[in-house]
Amino acid sequence: MSRIAIFFGLLLCTVTLAALIASMQKIPAQFCPMMLGIPMLFCGVVGLNPHRRKHAMHVAAAIALLGTLMGGSNTLFTLFRLLRGIEVNPLGMRIVMVMTVLCVVYLVLSIVSFIQTRRRRLTAS
Repeated sequence: MSRIAIFFGLLLCTVTLAALIASMQKIPAQFCPMMLGIPMLFCGVVGLNPHRRKHAMHVAAAIALLGTLMGGSNTLFTLFRLLRGIEVNPLGMRIVMVMTVLCVVYLVLSIVSFIQTRRRRLTAS
């Protein structure tokens, strides 16, 4: 699971870098994926140590949950603004949507991994 956290952390950072390259206009939403990607990457690296893996992976899952909640609420807010006819930045909306999807996928993978680990531990004892 540590390598998956590293992979998703790098993916989130790549989303930010791609957004910075794609547009000369700088908006705060461009940096949201990197603000979650760097701590997730750090948790993945810390999780490579077997003694710290459990806590690091739970923190990475909490970061993904935070990204899911923040991104989901921002996406809903932006969609409501679109429905009312208020102009929104399409790049910012896409960035946050991609971040939300990545966080949801990582969160689901984490939960499945936690359940499997728990079952293995219970059957071993």
